[in-house]
Amino acid sequence: MSDRKTPLRMNRRNFLKTSGIALAGAAAGSALTMRSPATRVRAQSTVLDLYHDKASWAPNADAVGELAGQSIDVGFKSVPFPDTTTYQSTVRASLGSDAAPDLFTWWSGFRMEDLVQAGTVADLTAIWEPYLASGDYNPGIAAAYTFDDKIYAVPFNVSFWVVYYNVALFEENGFTIPTTWDEFTALCDSLVAKDITPMAQTIDGRWPSFILFEELLVRTAGPDFWNGLMMGEQAYNDQKVLDALMVWKDLMGKGYFTDPGITMGTSDNAMIPLFQQGKVAMIPIGEWYSASMVESGLEPGTGYDAFIMPNVNPDLGNVLFFETGPMLVSERGARKDEALKVAEWWMTAEAQAEWCKLMGFSSPNASVTLENPVSNHIAQQIADGGYLALQRYWEATPPAIVELAVDELARFVLEPDSAEDVLDAIQTTAEQVWSDRG
Repeated sequence: MSDRKTPLRMNRRNFLKTSGIALAGAAAGSALTMRSPATRVRAQSTVLDLYHDKASWAPNADAVGELAGQSIDVGFKSVPFPDTTTYQSTVRASLGSDAAPDLFTWWSGFRMEDLVQAGTVADLTAIWEPYLASGDYNPGIAAAYTFDDKIYAVPFNVSFWVVYYNVALFEENGFTIPTTWDEFTALCDSLVAKDITPMAQTIDGRWPSFILFEELLVRTAGPDFWNGLMMGEQAYNDQKVLDALMVWKDLMGKGYFTDPGITMGTSDNAMIPLFQQGKVAMIPIGEWYSASMVESGLEPGTGYDAFIMPNVNPDLGNVLFFETGPMLVSERGARKDEALKVAEWWMTAEAQAEWCKLMGFSSPNASVTLENPVSNHIAQQIADGGYLALQRYWEATPPAIVELAVDELARFVLEPDSAEDVLDAIQTTAEQVWSDRG
C-alpha cells in the first residue's frame, strides 16, 4: 500500500520518531459531574483531581500528590475508576464542559488523536522544551504525544515490555536466562516437563491478546515490516503475519501458556498468585506490572526479575516494545493554571524519582537514579544491546483497527485453526480504515 499521512497530527514523521528509538547509553468511581470545591492539604496547598483507571496505583499516586503539595503548593489526589470502559466514556463526556477533570491519564499515539482534534487538551510544549534541550527526556517519548509539532501530555509512565520471571523458581531448577529462541523454547520444554506452565497468556479484558501477537510478529518479520503494518503499508494477511501466528499456534500446542481466561489486570489479578506459587514461570507484559508484583509481596530482584524476549529470527537486530501512558491537562478545566503547574513539576527529577521508586518503573527522566534492581537490570539490557524500541500495538495504529484486531486475535487463541480467517477479517477492517483516513 502507498504511504499515507493521517489528516492530523500523528503524521508519519511523528510515528517513525515514536516507533523507532535507538536506545544506547544508560537508563535513561466518582462521576465527573459531582465535583467538589478545592480542598486543602495544608493552608497554602490546593488539591487537584487526577482521574485514572488504575485503582491499584492510587495510593502511590496520592503519595506523590502530597509531595507536589509540599513542593509547589498544588497537590493532587486520585479519582480512580474500576474499569477502562467506564473511565473512557466518563472522561470523554466531560471534556467539553466545565466538569472536565483537572488532570487525567490517557493513551498515547493514535488514541490521543480525537482529544487533540476536539481541542479539549492543553498544549504542553513549553513544559517540554527545557527537557528536550537538556536531553533529560528522549524525544521519542515526546513524539508519542505530538500532533502538528505541539506536545499535549507529560509521561504518567513509560514502560518497556519485557518477560518477568520467578527468580526463586529459576534458581531452584538451575534455569538460565534465554538469549536465543532455541534457548527460550528449551527452557519452556523443561518447565512443561516439570508440570510448570512456562508463560502467562490471557484474553481477559480483550487487550492482552495483542501481547504475543506483537512480540512474535516483530521477532519473525522485523521492525520495518511492523512499522509498515502499523501505517497501512503492509497487509495483515501477508504470509509474514501468518507465519508469526503459526509460531504462536505451535507454542500453544506445546502447552506453553496458561488458560486464556485467567485474569491478569491491575484490579483483578489471578495470575500473580500462580506466579508466586511457582505454577507459572514467566509473564510477558509491560513494566507497569511491577507495581502489582510489589503490592503482592514480591521483592524486586529476589522475587522477580525480567529479560527481553529473544528473536525467533536470529538475523534480526535487538528490538523491544514500549508504551507510555500520558497525563493530560484539560483545556477547559476550571483549575487549568494549577494543573499546568503540576504537569511542569511532574517532569522534574524530584517527582520522577519518587513516583518511579514507589511504582518500580524505569524513569523517563535520565537524570534520575533508581534503587529498584529490576528497573536497573532492564535499563542495562537495553543499553548493552542497543535495542530499538517500538511503540506497542495498542497505540501504534488507528484504534478502529486495534479494537477489531484484539477480538479477532482472541478468537485465534481460542481457535488456533482460524488464523487465516482472523487475518483476513483484520485486513478488511484495516483497508477500510486507511481508505477513510484518505
